[in-house]
Amino acid sequence: MAKRATIYTYPWDLSDEGIDRALETIADTAGLNSVSLAQSYHVSTYLLPRNPRRPLYWGEEGALYFQPSDTFYRESPIEPLISDVVTSPGYMPEIVDKIKTRGLDFTSWLVFNYNHHLPQRYPDAAKQDAFGHTNLAQLCPASPLTRDYALALCREIARQFEPDEFHLESLAYLHFNYGFRNPKIAVKITPLCEMLMGLCYCRHCLDRAGGAGIEDSGRFRDEIAEFLADELAREPNANDTQPLDPATMAKLFSGRLQVFIDTRIEAATSLMEQAVASALQSGARVSFFGGRDPISNGLDSDRALREVYMVNGGVDAITETMAANIAGQRGEFPSDTGFSAIVQASAFADAGAFAAYVSGLHEAGIDGFAFYNYGLLRRIHLEWIGAQRHAWS
Repeated sequence: MAKRATIYTYPWDLSDEGIDRALETIADTAGLNSVSLAQSYHVSTYLLPRNPRRPLYWGEEGALYFQPSDTFYRESPIEPLISDVVTSPGYMPEIVDKIKTRGLDFTSWLVFNYNHHLPQRYPDAAKQDAFGHTNLAQLCPASPLTRDYALALCREIARQFEPDEFHLESLAYLHFNYGFRNPKIAVKITPLCEMLMGLCYCRHCLDRAGGAGIEDSGRFRDEIAEFLADELAREPNANDTQPLDPATMAKLFSGRLQVFIDTRIEAATSLMEQAVASALQSGARVSFFGGRDPISNGLDSDRALREVYMVNGGVDAITETMAANIAGQRGEFPSDTGFSAIVQASAFADAGAFAAYVSGLHEAGIDGFAFYNYGLLRRIHLEWIGAQRHAWS
């Protein structure tokens, strides 16, 4: 039985090259059976070595790559940024129709809470740190604005494009430095401080904490801020840099920190469950990429991935430990959820090294392949991929 072998793809790479020509390369040269097409994406700057129009592309702050219908705007108070590459209402429908006509599976690749545009326009949807500052790169899954937007986006994708698969990314809380641009960090930060700086203290998170039994959640936030102000100014010792111990964490801030973390887990996991249910209702499969740590990301994997058919993730290139690495990652999510390896062909020195890696993944029992990324690769890398199609055909 053929395995799902997809390639992450940006819409501008298909439209700039010519959609038919690009899909021929994906299907025939690379031998793949699926396209994971970005329809909602975060800011990046891209070197596109084969692109005939823009070898260097300065991406937007966090945009949709299609024109939503009026129904979307009735379902969500958030008005998203529509990318400049969307030159007409038919821009994205044409790409999707041609993917399906070519006989390739169509996966809608959606990035949610990693966004630099929306926090500036809708601060009530954004994460907020313990000092009261808005996070300008991350949305908060506890905010009703964020939740309505995410679910409206899923329904809109299903209505307009009827994907075979939804690929959900960053639909949770994110690590404190996720989205930093040109960061200036010159000192060591302890794991505890990193964790506390990554938590969200917006009014919605504090309201949830209050409902869970933290009587004065505002005072709790102030205590975190006071603690961070002292700890960040102090040079950490060897003990401070050890990984966080769950038993110790449970006692911090008189046990309130653990209660606060539990409310985050409920906020992020319930949103993930609702998005997955919406996608499944449309008849599509659901896959996932992103952090699964309950503290940093707020996800209870047993719940969040229960109906997810595939998780995409990286696998070590060391052949001797590959099977153990795959088994270890599989052990972090439900037994019915498959595991697909994210592979970047250009990271390998030559075709032989790439072939050995793909063969190792196949022999170790990987469930699928997700190659990264069509526009970022040279043609030779796509030919390397095609030469290994026996691993998934």
